[in-house]
Amino acid sequence: MMKRLLTVLTVILAVVVTAADTRDIPYYEADAQKTGDAEYLAERCKLDLYLPEGEKNFPTLVWFHGGGLSAGNKHCSKEFNLGRIAVAAVNYRLSGKRAQCPDYIYDAAAAAAWVRKHIAEYGGDPAKVYVSGHSAGGYLTAMLALDPKYLKTFGCDPHDLAGYLPISGQMTTHFRILAERREKGSSVPGVVLDEYAPIQLAGKNVPPMVLLVGDPEVEWPSRVEENFLLAARLTRVYKNDNVKCYSFPTFNHGGVFHPAAAYINRLLVPPVKKKPAQSK
Repeated sequence: MMKRLLTVLTVILAVVVTAADTRDIPYYEADAQKTGDAEYLAERCKLDLYLPEGEKNFPTLVWFHGGGLSAGNKHCSKEFNLGRIAVAAVNYRLSGKRAQCPDYIYDAAAAAAWVRKHIAEYGGDPAKVYVSGHSAGGYLTAMLALDPKYLKTFGCDPHDLAGYLPISGQMTTHFRILAERREKGSSVPGVVLDEYAPIQLAGKNVPPMVLLVGDPEVEWPSRVEENFLLAARLTRVYKNDNVKCYSFPTFNHGGVFHPAAAYINRLLVPPVKKKPAQSK
């Protein structure tokens, strides 16, 4: 009886330790380049890993939350196929007194690079690491795909990751970045295309991307059009054949997450095709 009890306790402790080891993981390596407020970086730049039980060589989704770059916290939706897919839910520094552009873009890059480097230690396949996020998280996703300098800062290249799946991300320079400039007294127009605009960063030989947006009638104003403009530049101007853009009818800015999550599940874990029944 005592031996059985000790065995049960050992299993419980192992589960607890495993869970603890996958929450609030700092993702900046000790020798990594760091920008901005170091104390805030240490406080904020952590991720949670949600791992599929009993699976090996599974795909992983690096997930950036929304919130206009100035709000929000790491989380993992149950709409993802957590029985087959790992999710790395990432916190990044928020725009405000303690962080400014491009701090949060570097944070996103550091997190994605960390996951690719370390996911095999948790049973995942480093060749199947995808990046996604909703709204502000979609913006960060697009920036990592289209400006190699961020990931290269952490020893990674955009092509090292399997694909990028921004959901309703802003593709001009993000409105929060423009607000930061106005707060410093700069005169800034409503729409800007500069080094922080994914549309401006469009070019040849980009990694696989699927842009996911809602219905232009109910989405964030001009958000759908921005995504289709980026897709057009990438495919028709620069001849990238690995870029797609899908608009989901009837879904608004928040609601588009639901069909987008279903699309991501299907992409990362394709359904098994049934063999046609043989006639007797």
